[in-house]
Amino acid sequence: MAESNLVDEHNRLQKSLRWHHGFMLALPVASGLFISVGNVIGAVGTVPAVLICATLAAVALLQNKLFAEMAAMFPEKPGGVAMYASEAWKRYFAPIGPLAAFGYWCGWALVLALVGLTIGSLIQAQWFTEATWTLFTVGDVSFGLPHTIAVAAVIACIVLNVSGIRVAVRFNQVIGAAFIVVLAALAIGPFVTGGWNSAELTSHIDGGWKTIVVWLYVSAWAIYGTELCAAFAPEYRDTTHDTSRALTSIALFMVAAYTIVPLAATGKLGEATITNNPTSYGILAVQELLPGLSGVVTAVLCGALFLSMISSSADAGRALYGIAQQDMTIKQFDQLNRNGVPSRSLWVTMVVNILIVAFVGDPVAILIASNLGYILAITLAVIGFLLLRKDRPHWPRDIKLGRSWIPIATGVALFNTMLLAVGISNPGLSHHGGPKEVAIGIALLSLGIALFGYRRVVQDRGSLRLREHTPAMPEASPTEKAHEAS
Repeated sequence: MAESNLVDEHNRLQKSLRWHHGFMLALPVASGLFISVGNVIGAVGTVPAVLICATLAAVALLQNKLFAEMAAMFPEKPGGVAMYASEAWKRYFAPIGPLAAFGYWCGWALVLALVGLTIGSLIQAQWFTEATWTLFTVGDVSFGLPHTIAVAAVIACIVLNVSGIRVAVRFNQVIGAAFIVVLAALAIGPFVTGGWNSAELTSHIDGGWKTIVVWLYVSAWAIYGTELCAAFAPEYRDTTHDTSRALTSIALFMVAAYTIVPLAATGKLGEATITNNPTSYGILAVQELLPGLSGVVTAVLCGALFLSMISSSADAGRALYGIAQQDMTIKQFDQLNRNGVPSRSLWVTMVVNILIVAFVGDPVAILIASNLGYILAITLAVIGFLLLRKDRPHWPRDIKLGRSWIPIATGVALFNTMLLAVGISNPGLSHHGGPKEVAIGIALLSLGIALFGYRRVVQDRGSLRLREHTPAMPEASPTEKAHEAS
């Protein structure tokens, strides 16, 4: 069998990526600058918005260090952050595994809908301003041109992913390079061309500290998302070093991007312009710098947003595949196609997102629904770092952080717990979502637990054990077992 085209005899993911591939797959997470950051600036002002972004970017960097150690502990297991949480918690409460995995899947799967809607809004604003028609109305959602474009984008990104991860990587490299140029222009241009005014950097917080925490909660996916590099750990040629380099490099890049771009763009355009154009302010900023290029910049931003959909769906599919391999959800997800990708998980992700486009329809509201599960999964994985240090002290760790990282992990876990508690109990402070979006998040998490029970009781004809045995040392891999037998 040709390794580039077929899954190997153990149904494992192919080892074909290097760290820079992981960086490029995660790079589109910076497109969150044009999904949530504009709304944050409009809600609380530029100074609090930049502090929110910088805080989340710094926490994301710390988290990625923790995840790199855990990725090196389980170099052959797919699933990323959700798998680390499952491994750490199963000796205490096994259902935590599917809860974390479905929460993680929610975080990466549902953003396809919100990013698709953002692409649709940008295209409509740039080229089809008169296309205000509505195909049908579902509750508060009027399904028009942006929604139609969103559905088409969701289908296209799934088709690309089903074609193989190498196809997705190549597509990312082409548009990713152009996206870096646009981000560089946004970050540097306003300061060197003149017209940047620090008086535009204001603050207006209504609702007190809870409002700040709610916007930290809403914005978390867009900045924490660099951890998706860990989901591809089994596919890196050098799992230990490539995973660590990808996680660290992309996190450092996001610290710079999410701090400098909002400051530069607001000082150039003014806060009122950002507030009125929360998704298209990047186009306006480049138009100020390079008149006549708004169409080109729109195309590049839409391409970068589409890249984030490719990366998100790839990560979501691997999360479901990973827990199916560990017998924590239905067997049907434990399958790779001839291109070495979890196609069934990807098709399910596509269907769910089309429904979200039709029934929710607002990008920030979708973030409220998806972040419930995502931040829960991230928090459980960070706590999992502490549990694995305690329960498996002798487990091989090609990457091992110093003891100072134990209190750091504790602080990060407490920070994320606060975001989760305040975010889901006060969604109305964002003015974009409410109990309906929180209920959607809870329903999807509940589905994960139900499928876990169905797998264990019906498909495996076993019992639903709440606690499971965890080995003190890793078991031999299929390759090592075959070598020993020979």
